[in-house]
Amino acid sequence: MKSSCLLVLLLVFILSQTSAQDLYTAKGYWNELNKETYQKILAKKSKGEVVTDNESLYLQDYEQYLANYYQRMSEDEKRLFESMKEQWDLEAQRFVPQPAEPIDFELRARDRLVNGLYGGYYGVSLVVITGMEDAAAVGIPFITAGLWQLGPIINQKKYEGINPSVIRAGNTGKILGLGYGAALGLALGGESDVTGDLALAFSTLGSITMGEVAFQGQKKKNLPEGYIEMMRLYGFLGPGVAALGVAAANPDNANIYGAALLGGGIAGLLIGNKQAKKYNYSMGDADAIGSLTWITTGLGGAIAIESVVDNDENYGLLLIPAATAITGTIWGQRSVRGAYLTKKQGSAISLSSGGAALVGLGLTALLESESAGVILGVPALFALITHQAVFHQYKMKNLEQSLKVGRLNRKNLQFSMKVIPENYLTNKQSSEKLFHTTGQLANPIVKLKLTF
Repeated sequence: MKSSCLLVLLLVFILSQTSAQDLYTAKGYWNELNKETYQKILAKKSKGEVVTDNESLYLQDYEQYLANYYQRMSEDEKRLFESMKEQWDLEAQRFVPQPAEPIDFELRARDRLVNGLYGGYYGVSLVVITGMEDAAAVGIPFITAGLWQLGPIINQKKYEGINPSVIRAGNTGKILGLGYGAALGLALGGESDVTGDLALAFSTLGSITMGEVAFQGQKKKNLPEGYIEMMRLYGFLGPGVAALGVAAANPDNANIYGAALLGGGIAGLLIGNKQAKKYNYSMGDADAIGSLTWITTGLGGAIAIESVVDNDENYGLLLIPAATAITGTIWGQRSVRGAYLTKKQGSAISLSSGGAALVGLGLTALLESESAGVILGVPALFALITHQAVFHQYKMKNLEQSLKVGRLNRKNLQFSMKVIPENYLTNKQSSEKLFHTTGQLANPIVKLKLTF
């Protein structure tokens, strides 16, 4: 009975020690090592700034805590920390959101022009809805265009501390809100006489509302530019796929088209938000993905268009460009992983793809082709080949540069051995204490260390 109790107690002790070790992991230690307060005090100390007594005490206690944490880690976790620390540090630098710089950002001429165009659209909507005529019909759009262009002067506080990404987010919200609002008007009005007025009214309200929400949200959170571009991409992709899907069913109901466009837009934004949070896409990455989406949509359209033209009732083939659009987007997202394309590189990929498409279109004109599939397919194929060639070149260049940086930061292989004979006597004296409070059974006589 006594031996059974001892065995049970021994098993409980071993399990408790194992569970305790599981709590002390390599990633957990890295997280504790990078606690904001601790790092701030270390930064002050390294810069030679004055460290208060409370900060010194905190530093001393916290470093003791870190030492104990590391001591309680298993050998496997310690080795994992040593091997992964550099990679975790690099990943943390990539994903840390950059604080908004309180710069004196000057609106570019095109930013003011875009503001004026939206303001003019809102004025035209007001004129049409209210049925204004004569001088009012001419003057109101100019007044609203001027007011929106004067927005940064009228409401200067709103534009304080902004950067180009805030303007981009606001414009994205405006264009998406305009489209979604028009879709809502179509869904509600259908084929009635008021559908046009409803579409104009809701497009104006949607554009103003979504533009302001996106502007203020980006100003506060300062999300990466790649996140904004991915939301913009999915904001257009969702309604496009939904429209093709409904058109494939060919319903004779305008309300259904409006509802599909609106529902596709909302779904696109939700999916875009989820995808953009999975990976820190750069603006160049988003440009490359977006251009690939357009190219694959064109290829799918080329496959489907011939059959649709020859057979007006074969609308189901419109699902092909919808499928290729989704496939191209997913393909692009997977391809850019690790590439971290710059804004210049992403722009070069998009522009070169567009240029190749124009060359292909010119060739079809020289060949005097009358096939709609050829006219659409050849430019898309030229664009795809060019897109992949340029993208592969930039990706390999960026990966090679990343490897070079990794090699420069990597330490040389080092091996060391330390003999501690006095630990033999220490172990012999403490042999009766089978389990020490630290969880160590013995102090090592020989220490081997391999650093690489």
